Amino acid sequence: MHDPVIPEVPWETIKGKALESLLFELTEAMGGVDVIWRTGGTGDGAPDGGRDLEAVFLHPTPDGDVEREKWWIEVKGRGGSVESAAVKSAVLNAAGHDDVDVLVVASNSVFTNPTRDWVQEWSRSHKRPKVRLWDRANLDRLVRKYPVTAARVIPEIIQGKERLELLTEQFQEVGRTPLEEDLAYFWKNRHWVTTPEEVACLTYSEVTLGDLNHRPWGTLLDAEEAPSLLVEAIVGLVMTSLRTQVLANSKASQAAAYLIQCSLPNIPPELAHALVNNPFEFLEGEHWEKAAQAIEGYREHAIIPCWNISREQLLDACSNDCVRVSVDPGIALGEDPRGPHFWRRLNPEMTAGDDRSLIMEARDKPCAVGFDLTHRSCPLLGSDHADGEEIPLQEVEDLSRVIQYRKKRPDGRFLELSRDLHPKVHESVSKLIEKAIGKDSRE
Repeated sequence: MHDPVIPEVPWETIKGKALESLLFELTEAMGGVDVIWRTGGTGDGAPDGGRDLEAVFLHPTPDGDVEREKWWIEVKGRGGSVESAAVKSAVLNAAGHDDVDVLVVASNSVFTNPTRDWVQEWSRSHKRPKVRLWDRANLDRLVRKYPVTAARVIPEIIQGKERLELLTEQFQEVGRTPLEEDLAYFWKNRHWVTTPEEVACLTYSEVTLGDLNHRPWGTLLDAEEAPSLLVEAIVGLVMTSLRTQVLANSKASQAAAYLIQCSLPNIPPELAHALVNNPFEFLEGEHWEKAAQAIEGYREHAIIPCWNISREQLLDACSNDCVRVSVDPGIALGEDPRGPHFWRRLNPEMTAGDDRSLIMEARDKPCAVGFDLTHRSCPLLGSDHADGEEIPLQEVEDLSRVIQYRKKRPDGRFLELSRDLHPKVHESVSKLIEKAIGKDSRE
């Protein structure tokens, strides 16, 4: 994509904690590992031991080894030029530590020529540490090279759709996950979220940091985008995880499972069946054609695990008010799904809120969703898909029907069925509900 247009950065206002935070973000973006913010963002004058940040940069050697280069970064926020005494003090302090390879003195301002001359002269007779002076011009170049990273500290430098596109690009290329501030910003401006790739990026971050019940990203796309969203769930997210090697596999699988739930009701069952069993057939390119011919392994290790998580989550939530099937504790959610609270992730118009599991099915009781289960079990109990065999069309249709029904009636037919099965219980429950409603109205 094109490079973003970055407006002029108000460097004179970026001092103290903001400047240190910016250097922290930029250091990580440049590839720094084990980054430590020693002062916690308290600004100049804190007892930081001569540096505000520590980081390690790894450099491969010709013989295949890796060298560790330790950096100290001292941050100097100034209204005018940085005084020479401050730079000399930082340099001499770092020189007293044999393990420091590079010292960076960074400022939102400028360094005087005498200061630069002193550093140059000192470096001639001292091989370590290497001293680098980063003034506002250096920082400005880094901000423009890593605009999304910088925007977390200086939001005004890049906004809108362009910021989202850059976030998505970084997520796909290096697995960099949007932060909570990004999620809040784009949920407030969710009209900018228009592609399956953007939804997948934000969904993964939400699974990691937030709550899909409060920000159900998968509901933002139009129904015609559903097939593409399904492919993004079972191909795009998986490939991003494999390519970057930094995403948590369990979180990526949960994100994919959720996107399956969002897309399935908007796709004709026959098409959904074909997509979920061999999505590569719908992608262009010679490498996808080859992948489509060897789908069994991918289906077994990538698609079916996501499919099973999706089905098990639906089972947890749907059994919450079911008179036929009981699940305790939740298989996939690991907690009480709280009825309508779960279903809001599929319908944002609703109001927000030991590994072994026991599942009991009363075969003589009706289904809360309305399936005729006279001669079969609850479809959400699922079946094993051994050795990458296809997911049956009937199972695709069943899951789609459950989601469609629950999006409209998250409480199912509980009161209706309890009246038929247990008249006295229904009468008691109804009175409690009426009493609660009456109390609310009086308040």
